[in-house]
Amino acid sequence: MEVYVIKVSLLGTRPPVWRRILVPREITLRNLHRTLQTVMGWTNAHLHQFVLPGTRNFGLGQGCGGKVGNENKTTLGALLEFPGAKLLYEYDFGDCWRHELALERVLVGDESFRQMCVAGARQCPPEDSGGPQRYAELLKAFRREAHPEHTSVREWLGDDFAPESFELDEINRNLRRRRG
Repeated sequence: MEVYVIKVSLLGTRPPVWRRILVPREITLRNLHRTLQTVMGWTNAHLHQFVLPGTRNFGLGQGCGGKVGNENKTTLGALLEFPGAKLLYEYDFGDCWRHELALERVLVGDESFRQMCVAGARQCPPEDSGGPQRYAELLKAFRREAHPEHTSVREWLGDDFAPESFELDEINRNLRRRRG
């Protein structure tokens, strides 16, 4: 079984939010979507699509144009065939969270292989936080007590919000709990 090492970078975030995951080459885009939701920390509350640069979109019949492929039948290996190949994953068309998926390496695994996250940095932005630019503004307000939105942002994000945190063990526990 071929195992893909994929670096997932949330575009437009500074400092960058990213994950490195191991997934089977034959994972369907539908299951990859579910994996990305888990490893990034999203809640699957919005539409999504996959876009192969220069070609077409793959989604569930929704999309922002172009011909839509079937993510239930399309595998990651059919789209990314060699290290360096990239795929774009867009989540929440209103906030426009764009993730670059870059195939870094191809490994050999056996039948006991389970997908996992092996590295990453920073907590994922909260749902409905407005996209990369608005999220940067929210972080500024969150960190600066003198900021006019500081109190309201702190209340919305909660006392336990820690943008610099990354919980690898928790992510992998959540992956193991998820079916498919």
